[in-house]
Amino acid sequence: MINEIMRSLKERGIKKWKLIEKRVKAEELFFIKSTLDMNRAKDVTKYELTVYEDFRDDSEDYMGSSTILIHPTMTKNEIDEKISSAIFAAKFVKNKPYPLANGIKKRIENPDKTFKALDEIVNAVFMPTNDKSWINSVEIFLNDEKMRILNSNGLDVSFEKGKLEIELITNSKNDDEEVELYWNLKTSDFSPSKISSKVSQALEITVDRSRAKPTPKVKGIPVIFDESGTKEILSYYVENASALKVYEHMSNAKIGEKIQGDFKGSGITLFVDPFLEGSYFSKPFDEDGFELKKVKLVDEGVLLSYWGNLRFSHYLNVEPTGSLTNFVVKSGKKKVKEFRKEKHIELKTFSDFQMNTLTGDFAGEIRLGWYFDGENRIPITGGSVSGNIKDIQENFELSNESVQEEEYFGPLALKAYNVKIAGV
Repeated sequence: MINEIMRSLKERGIKKWKLIEKRVKAEELFFIKSTLDMNRAKDVTKYELTVYEDFRDDSEDYMGSSTILIHPTMTKNEIDEKISSAIFAAKFVKNKPYPLANGIKKRIENPDKTFKALDEIVNAVFMPTNDKSWINSVEIFLNDEKMRILNSNGLDVSFEKGKLEIELITNSKNDDEEVELYWNLKTSDFSPSKISSKVSQALEITVDRSRAKPTPKVKGIPVIFDESGTKEILSYYVENASALKVYEHMSNAKIGEKIQGDFKGSGITLFVDPFLEGSYFSKPFDEDGFELKKVKLVDEGVLLSYWGNLRFSHYLNVEPTGSLTNFVVKSGKKKVKEFRKEKHIELKTFSDFQMNTLTGDFAGEIRLGWYFDGENRIPITGGSVSGNIKDIQENFELSNESVQEEEYFGPLALKAYNVKIAGV
């Protein structure tokens, strides 16, 4: 198929192009409790072709582009027609010119062991037991992805990656009602012990959720965010260091200046890291075929560099890092148990937690947390939490303990002041 696409490009005189070949082999298992209800497999290959067209309009240079999907079942005429339509469409897109990835050739191969781990993964999911909570249903998606990226500069890179996604429903029952929680785990670490640990934690949290009392109406006490909330809050700094956001004036962060204000608590030191071990999103090349590397973006609250793909880095005249997802944050000095000594609310899970990286506002509905009144630690649920990172960043504290939460590796917890809790 690649040869057929190349033929069509050559016949049409297309000088700039990028082609991504993506093959996904997958095993999908669906369980009701611990009984296998359905399993299915797939083996799908698709081709994503981008053609570029250089042109001038009103004395300005532009590089238009258009992206199409080509399927292996397409005939020669269908491919030709699709590519011709893409060339026509590209002439209406007025992007400023930017370079394509350099013509390197590299193939990164991994041992083919993705599906050999399937039985161990299933056993790991159902290994944890808890007499007060149980697994209602499980969906397991195990993928082996092979990516090859080529372009008109002579680029030809490829890599392979195993990915695991587990969707889990857990239940627990108290005297009055039965509660149900949804969990989603994405990882490339097939370690049975780590999978079992995640499931065990989900079962324990479900028990606490069934015992939870309504969130009290409290003011003036610190709030401790556990891993999911901490990740979302700290993502503000990643997004504001994005070349895309800076170019589109959605971030006013400037290299060499403070991105955290005059902090008195924990200073942010942050990296983007394409090789974060076990991350579902780790990869050696981005969608342009640009070779990725670990880059320090922020050092003790000072922005050192933007991150971005070839296009927007070129527009800002900065060194490209490629398009990355993983980020790593340096841990703080205090342990979580020190955070818990005074009265506080600690928040574990949310029905929805969102960080507006443009305004700095964050908010979430509380699914489970704990209220410590100075003597007792009480599970709570309901109500919401809200605040703005600009009101908390100068005084928040990061925990000494670290955790990996999908694409994030960093402090397990963040202790913040000036956060609003709306009780039930």
